[in-house]
Amino acid sequence: MSNTPAPSTNGYVCFFRNRRAEVYASTSYEAQTKAAALFKAKKAYEVTVVLAEKGGAPVIHDTALL
Repeated sequence: MSNTPAPSTNGYVCFFRNRRAEVYASTSYEAQTKAAALFKAKKAYEVTVVLAEKGGAPVIHDTALL
């Protein structure tokens, strides 16, 4: 991931215009604003954020469980 994690942060994967970045943040909003600054996006809401790691364990997104 792009920065060192603190114990209370989660890992997020962020996407913006065919680019990808991994950040650690406490909330998805914080991850979105960090990624927007990293991507130099004019509007933070254009950055898509997906939870990838919670409490050090990977998060699996499986549509079969829906």
